[in-house]
Amino acid sequence: MKIIDQRYLASDNRYSSQPCLLSILELDSDAHTPAAISALERRLQAILPGLRRQRNLVGKRCADVPPLVQLVQQVAMELRRLAFNEVTLGFVGVVPHMRGRYRLVLPYSAKAAVAPALAMATQLVERQLAGRAFNLQAGLTRLRALADRRSMPRNGKRAYLMQTARTILMSVMPNKTFSMPSIFKVSMPSSSAAASS
Repeated sequence: MKIIDQRYLASDNRYSSQPCLLSILELDSDAHTPAAISALERRLQAILPGLRRQRNLVGKRCADVPPLVQLVQQVAMELRRLAFNEVTLGFVGVVPHMRGRYRLVLPYSAKAAVAPALAMATQLVERQLAGRAFNLQAGLTRLRALADRRSMPRNGKRAYLMQTARTILMSVMPNKTFSMPSIFKVSMPSSSAAASS
């Protein structure tokens, strides 16, 4: 299995109101048996216990998507959740008239880490299919470092982003509810009045 194409989509695209990474995944010609996929799921769930929750967050655009494609998407989403607590919906579908190629759509907030998370997911799934080990902690550390780059200012000092309950409310309330005081409504004492007092 390999990713043969990727492109970043701006917000308000056909899949999501968020920016997305659209990837084309090409599967090998050999089909995997249901027993092999079930064994793979058990091995992945032993490594990533939160993987079960991701199943409900992947939407299928058609019924012809193999379970392996959906599993890759679930693993990518769980890696992002573990690395930088980004939970979102993903979509999978077929590429029309191209046998063995599938679309994977991942909305993101950390652009620098979304493509590496999907690449890491394909490596992890392939290694587990082959019965080989994968250094999950090293991979998560790399994803966290990539996600942290967006909060680094140009002067090299680290900036920390904190979202509180108040800032969450501010981000969903309409702009017209907030107003700045007008400079024409502010009364300033004159210099003669200040001198007499």
